[in-house]
Amino acid sequence: MQKPDTWYAYFHVRGSFDPDDITRRLGVKATKVAREGDPVQKTSKKRPCSLWELHSRLGTSAPLEEHVKHVLDQLDMNKPAFEEISKTFGGTMQLVGYFRDVNPGVHFDSEIVKRIAHYGFDIDCDFYNS
Repeated sequence: MQKPDTWYAYFHVRGSFDPDDITRRLGVKATKVAREGDPVQKTSKKRPCSLWELHSRLGTSAPLEEHVKHVLDQLDMNKPAFEEISKTFGGTMQLVGYFRDVNPGVHFDSEIVKRIAHYGFDIDCDFYNS
């Protein structure tokens, strides 16, 4: 039996900052944080910058568009603060997919595109065929 496609999405910022300060400014607990100079797991390297992430809480079988909407809904709960953080630290919407099908498609309706554009963040896609 073939494994199903899996997807997830999250918002993140990276840079020289204290992740606790980002959490305080946003009023939202991060899904994942790391500090500049922390050891990188399973390597001898140290983190070159701090990291603050907020993930979709949907299961990995939910469509990617739903994950993006879920992340945007979380950002919309404190829109002005997320706008500021995104613009100050170069926010990114990270999209991750593990595909088993040939040439899967990804579609975002115009409303999702407008919401993404409102925050002014980059979109980074990590798609894997496994």
